[in-house]
Amino acid sequence: MCVSNLAYQIAKELDFDESKCYELAEAGIVHDIGKLKLSSYLYGRDENTLAVEEMKYIRMHSKFSYDILKNKDYSDFILEAILYHHENFDGSGYPDNLKGTEIPFGARILRVCDVFAALISNRPYRSAFDVNTAVELMIEEVKNFDMQVFLAFLRVINSENSISFYDI
Repeated sequence: MCVSNLAYQIAKELDFDESKCYELAEAGIVHDIGKLKLSSYLYGRDENTLAVEEMKYIRMHSKFSYDILKNKDYSDFILEAILYHHENFDGSGYPDNLKGTEIPFGARILRVCDVFAALISNRPYRSAFDVNTAVELMIEEVKNFDMQVFLAFLRVINSENSISFYDI
C-alpha cells in the first residue's frame, strides 16, 4: 500500500485533479500484479542470485501486469503508468528504454514511489533501510527520476501531514 498512498500524495502535491490522484493510487495497488507469474523465480529460492536470463524474465513483470489488466476496466492512464513504471528518466530503464518526457507522467510518479517502497521494505538479501537512508540512496541515483516528481516526493515525505510509511 506504500506505493499507492505515496503516489496519491505526490499527485496531490503536483496539483493533479482528484480523479487522477485516485487513478494513481489504484495503479499503485496493482502495478506489480504481473509478479504473480514469476513467483517461482522470486520466492522460495535457496540462493539469492539470479542468472541473467532469469533477470530478463523478471524484468517482464510490468508487461505481464499490463497484459493481465488491459482487458479489465482500467484507464489508459493507469495501464501506461503500470507498463512503464520501471523506466528511468535517463533512458536506462525497461521495458522500452523510454527517456525523459517519453515516459508517461503517471509512470514517473510510480517509479519514485516503487523505488522508495522497495528501499524501506525488508528483502531476503537485506533489511529495510530507514526513511532518511532510503532518500539518501535515491538522491545518489536521482538521474533515474523526473526532478519535478522527485522534488514533490521530498516535499511529501518531509511534510508534517505525511503518512507513516512503516504503517502501510
